[in-house]
Amino acid sequence: MIRPAKSLAIASIIPLFISAFGCGSSHTAQSLSPAQAQAVSQELSSALGSALLSAFSSGMPVSANEHPTIAAAVNEFTAAQASGCTITNTGQDCSIPMNYSGSCPGGGTISVTGNFDFTLDGSGNGSDNSSVTILPTNCSVSNLVINGDPNVTVTTQFNIQADSLAYPINLTETGGISYGPNPSGSCTLNSTMTVTSPTTCSINANICGQKFSGSC
Repeated sequence: MIRPAKSLAIASIIPLFISAFGCGSSHTAQSLSPAQAQAVSQELSSALGSALLSAFSSGMPVSANEHPTIAAAVNEFTAAQASGCTITNTGQDCSIPMNYSGSCPGGGTISVTGNFDFTLDGSGNGSDNSSVTILPTNCSVSNLVINGDPNVTVTTQFNIQADSLAYPINLTETGGISYGPNPSGSCTLNSTMTVTSPTTCSINANICGQKFSGSC
């Protein structure tokens, strides 16, 4: 039996269609490995710790070899470091500026900018309402180069008692990054960090679909 020419043409197109759009398509973004996701998380946490230490140590620069933990950095906070406090009917609205830029292990930079904003009553008690931005720029870590897509935002939740931080201190990290060259793509991240003492910080992270927990 001789097949019509039209049927032969359709049969020849089907394999090409499968090849172009099947599971092996080169257009599919590759995911980070668990080790790479943890390295990215560690770099973000390290930059945040350095930025906090610099801000809470009266703006003193952080050494390139110094990688403070978030727990150690926030322990340096005192409300007296705040600048531009405004007197209100119930107390004060205060702010500690943050403007940090550091180098990444393999080149590039990572910056942290924003303000620690908080309110105080007449006894030095209060709470915060803060958000800072982490921006990696051609930041090389674990054989990847990462950039903000558009950036990573950290929001904080803590109370202040007698002008000092009261534990626990909660930080939430959200946003997106792009990465390459192998693998390459872009993704979102969501991490929560909880500081319970000057030496203890725990993290639960979802970095580009890789979930893990540990210390920060």
